[in-house]
Amino acid sequence: MFTNSSLAQTVLKWPLPRVREWLDGLAIGEPIEGKHFNWNVFAFTITARAQQERSPDWAHISLLIYSGLAHRHCDEEEFSIRLSEMNLRAWMIAEFGEREGDFALDSAPIVAWVQRLTTMPLEEAAGWMQQEDIRTVPIEKLRAMRRLKHALKILAHALPKTNVEQRHPELVPWLQFRSRLV
Repeated sequence: MFTNSSLAQTVLKWPLPRVREWLDGLAIGEPIEGKHFNWNVFAFTITARAQQERSPDWAHISLLIYSGLAHRHCDEEEFSIRLSEMNLRAWMIAEFGEREGDFALDSAPIVAWVQRLTTMPLEEAAGWMQQEDIRTVPIEKLRAMRRLKHALKILAHALPKTNVEQRHPELVPWLQFRSRLV
């Protein structure tokens, strides 16, 4: 399958306003002009640029792409995309501090994501983690706890620059418990 890597290389050379304008006319995740376009690599490359240039504006572009891609997938692939998205959000917040309402610098999307991944009570997770033989824990429980552990790590990275613990005290026990998760 032919990939449209030369298009990606060209777009990455454009100034930010032109990239935004170009994206406005596209369906994220779809082929471009009938050719495969690697949206995941494109988002990853823009993320690297946002971090290298310490640019919330470039982060905004990457987050839009990640969000669009995540909506097109489910389960493991969606989680992987959201993980990249939330990692970038946490990094930006750690660098610049939180700004409520800002697309790239608000912790609310990270908190909402963590809350969606909290699919069992803390007591149940603690019970599963006390099992002598981890192989006795159902795989779907292990998978849920592993996802939550990754999400809590991302949230913890952003915490020093937010008021999450004060606004969401229900997450504090989970944050304390995260080192015990599989």
